[in-house]
Amino acid sequence: MADDGRRIEDIALSREQVLRAVVLEAHSKRELTEVVESSRSTVDRAIRELLDVGLVTQRDGRYEATLAGECALEAVEAFHERMQQVSSARGVLGCLPPDTPLDSAFLDGADVYTTMPEMPDGVIQRLFESIEGACHLRGVAPAVLSGHLKPFYDAAKASDADVEMVLDSDVLDQLIAAPSTRDIFLSQLTDDRITISRGNVPFSFGLWITETEVGVVVYTDTGIRGVIVNDTDTAYSWAERRFEELSADASEITMDGIELDE
Repeated sequence: MADDGRRIEDIALSREQVLRAVVLEAHSKRELTEVVESSRSTVDRAIRELLDVGLVTQRDGRYEATLAGECALEAVEAFHERMQQVSSARGVLGCLPPDTPLDSAFLDGADVYTTMPEMPDGVIQRLFESIEGACHLRGVAPAVLSGHLKPFYDAAKASDADVEMVLDSDVLDQLIAAPSTRDIFLSQLTDDRITISRGNVPFSFGLWITETEVGVVVYTDTGIRGVIVNDTDTAYSWAERRFEELSADASEITMDGIELDE
């Protein structure tokens, strides 16, 4: 059965032009050579293969797609779309380890924003735009770039959003220890609308969730490589599962639990 499925897949991909033509309209072989702009021998082979796997049928000297053929063409088009999405995201995804728990379905319908050399921090503005329009923001941070901490806080305050963040323990300790970020972090911690929890973030990408979209931030050793944004139900389900799993094991941070060096 698996071999049959692979054969249908191979034929549907290799004979896509002819299959698409007969899905749109029944044709004779002579008409097909004109429609797909190919030789009669090539069309003959294509029709023979499509007939053999049940994707095309013959009626009164004309060839038309079966229901299986129509479904096969839809599958081929979905495959092309998925591959285009992978191609668009490959520069960003290439910065993540192979075992990264990023569901490939997250790419379906996603927009990918890649850092440009002339504007190395430009893509992070896409995150701030998402935050500025939010009433409720949830996020996960395995890393924090100090230069983005205040703009993040300002964007959240501007929208008066309720914020729930899970920070990796090492990142949280660094924010508290560094004079350049300590005051900003403590300001966030004393804000009634912001909840910050300490946890073990087992992946290297950042994650945010608002009412309208979810996004992933991909880091490099020197900054941000890009962001991927999606608003589909599938993307939401995946992102919410990740956030809830981490939140369940995280501990909320309060001022009483912070030790500051004098």
